[in-house]
Amino acid sequence: MKTLSEAIGYRLGKAASKARNILDLVGGGEEESLAAEIRFGRDLAAAMLDRVQLAGENRVTRFATEIGNWLAGNLTEKRIPFTFRVTAERAPHAVALPGGHVFVSAPMLDLCQGQRDEIAFVLGHEMAHIVRRHALDRIVRDSVLSLLLRQLSGPRAVSAWLARVGRQTLSRAYSRENELEADAFAVSLIQICGGDAAAGERLLEKLDQRVSHPDVALLGEYLATHPPLPERLAHLRATRPSRRTASPK
Repeated sequence: MKTLSEAIGYRLGKAASKARNILDLVGGGEEESLAAEIRFGRDLAAAMLDRVQLAGENRVTRFATEIGNWLAGNLTEKRIPFTFRVTAERAPHAVALPGGHVFVSAPMLDLCQGQRDEIAFVLGHEMAHIVRRHALDRIVRDSVLSLLLRQLSGPRAVSAWLARVGRQTLSRAYSRENELEADAFAVSLIQICGGDAAAGERLLEKLDQRVSHPDVALLGEYLATHPPLPERLAHLRATRPSRRTASPK
C-alpha cells in the first residue's frame, strides 16, 4: 500500500496537476486514502513545528483547544484526529493542514476577545478546509513537493518543501468558493454545537471596522488571503442556516 507521499512522488506532471482529490492520487478505497492523508499531515505538522514557535500554555490556549475539541466532537466525520495548536506569531493568522492539524496565532485569538463562538468560527473555518479537502488539494498539486517526494523519503521531503516554498503555499489564498464554503461550514457547525450562529458575522464586522485603524497592517496577510470582508458578511447573512438545515460533515 502506497502512502500519500509515495503516491504523489510516483505520479508527477499532469496526473498531479489535474488531481481533483486524494482518491485521484492514492489507489484503493476511501479508508486507505484517509489513512494516507493522516500520515502525510502528521509529517507536515512535524515539519511545521520545527519552524513555528508555539505560544506557551495558558488559559487562552487551553480555551482554544477546548473549543476545537468541542467542534470536532460534533462533526459527522469522526475519523479525522483533529489537533489544535496556538502559535506565537505576531500577526493574526490561521492555517489548516491535511489530516486534522489546525494552527492559529495568538493575535488571531486576541481579535476574538475571548468570545467562545467567535473563536469557534475561526477554528471551524479551518476545519472546513480539512474536511472538504481544500488543504490537501492545494498541497498535492505543488510541483516542487512532487519532485522532492521523488528524491527523498516522505518526512524529509515534506520538511525540505516547507523550508523552500511550503510556507508561501500554505499562506496562499484558497479560491473564493472554498473560503465562502468554509465560512458557511463553520456557522453550521457552531449551530449544531448549540452556539450562536451569528458569531462569525460579529467577528467579521469587528475586523471590517478595524480596517480603517492604524493597526490594519497587522491584518494584512489575513485580509489578503480571504475574500473582501463585506462579501463574506453578505454571504453569511444570506446563507445562515436554520436549526433544521445545519449539517456539516
